[in-house]
Amino acid sequence: MKLSWKIVAKIGFPLPLCLMCLALAQDRGTTPSGAGAGLGTGAGQQRRIGMDPVDDRVQLREYHFNDTDETLPYAVFVSTKVIKDKKAPLVLALHGFSGNHGTFMRTQCVEEAEKNGYILVGAMGYSPSGSFGMPMSGRGAPGGRVGAPGQTNGPSPQSQPGPGAARDGQPGRGMFMGMRGGPGGTKETDPAKVAELSEKDAMNVLEIARKEFNVDNNRIYLMGHSLGGGGALHMGEKYSTIWAAVAGLAPAAFGFQWSADQKLKNVPLLIIVGDQDRLVTGSQQLADQLKVLNFRVEYKSLPGLDHGGIIGGSMPDVFKFFNQHAKSK
Repeated sequence: MKLSWKIVAKIGFPLPLCLMCLALAQDRGTTPSGAGAGLGTGAGQQRRIGMDPVDDRVQLREYHFNDTDETLPYAVFVSTKVIKDKKAPLVLALHGFSGNHGTFMRTQCVEEAEKNGYILVGAMGYSPSGSFGMPMSGRGAPGGRVGAPGQTNGPSPQSQPGPGAARDGQPGRGMFMGMRGGPGGTKETDPAKVAELSEKDAMNVLEIARKEFNVDNNRIYLMGHSLGGGGALHMGEKYSTIWAAVAGLAPAAFGFQWSADQKLKNVPLLIIVGDQDRLVTGSQQLADQLKVLNFRVEYKSLPGLDHGGIIGGSMPDVFKFFNQHAKSK
């Protein structure tokens, strides 16, 4: 007998706030693709992308995105423990709504990548509103269609928020992370197409890194925050054969239909939140529902952290989780 759960969340994003995010001034600080891995030798945060601080050791890059004939940015950090002749683990990081490729490049994140010997790659996801392929629904939300990752038929939009929903089904100030904004593509504005391009951009960036560095294909990890956390669930399911483990930080899961035979079931999954998060709720319920379906899911709630603080504050736990999992050779 097939056991299934329907997990739906609704969050509305007012258009004026989206436009304000895109209008923010930013310091792109880009360098040519193929240059050295780091810009500095010590920790520091002299640069910002939008409102996101970027550690001095991070390299900001660009590549040509053929789908829209635009130049898109991405970010790379390579631990000093990474040796050219030895395969290294890699983490692909997906930002939340209004974030950018620098969201996971703050010093707290970089320090854990450095300490644990990882390559850390931040994807732009085409634009600050990119959902990394996750279908979205809800009043005021882009799209309006709820679908299951990797499936053509999804459930109909529901009237009530579910696990991963914003409080009262509405976005709070923390969802916009201080209106960070940042660079990204602008030629495509249709929400459904932006979602598709967001996913493609992230996978392009992953492929660029895999070609450039000596990556351990048994230790490629995916993590995302908020909207990017939902994107990580979507991409975790769709590209399940790639990931050694997936981490969702306060994942805003807009619409999924999970079943006991889905591919993500066999990928170690961490759902981690701050106990002061008043924006995205229901993460423990989501984890409990996935456990019923025998997903390999671990749930953690960290004291004193809110929706934004979970990004840096969860990094020791996230990298510890990644260190515990590798694909079978």
